[in-house]
Amino acid sequence: MNLFDKQKRDAVINRINRLTPESQALWGEMNVSQMLCHCADSLRMATGEREVADKSSFVFRTIFKPLFIYALPMPKGAPTAKEINPMLDGTKPTDFEADRQALLSCIENMCSRQENYEWSPHALFGKMSRRQWGFLVHKHIDHHLKQFGA
Repeated sequence: MNLFDKQKRDAVINRINRLTPESQALWGEMNVSQMLCHCADSLRMATGEREVADKSSFVFRTIFKPLFIYALPMPKGAPTAKEINPMLDGTKPTDFEADRQALLSCIENMCSRQENYEWSPHALFGKMSRRQWGFLVHKHIDHHLKQFGA
């Protein structure tokens, strides 16, 4: 599942478009607008539009990165970098539809980057390739869409 795959991306976009301001979380503390902002910020992190402190380590860069990207399910309640947490330093929700459009715009922005684009490092996993970012952001957004029943 890679966000750079148009068919997978279109499926994610359709699920985002099924959300409403009344969508309730099945787990976690974020409301639907906070989740939209959080997911948009994670895409901004990938493209370098949102800086996140480097908390990577050799173990996370070499052992955990491939496991989290390709093998393990996204854990519920995983810690979130404060810079992409809307309850801390992340983008705060404004209006549901504006927040949704911001996420959709971030998806299109990320997916329009050239093959040789220099991706920003991940806060925990360090340097990431286009393919790795495509898998991780798809997995991340899918996780949060499931959180809201979409």
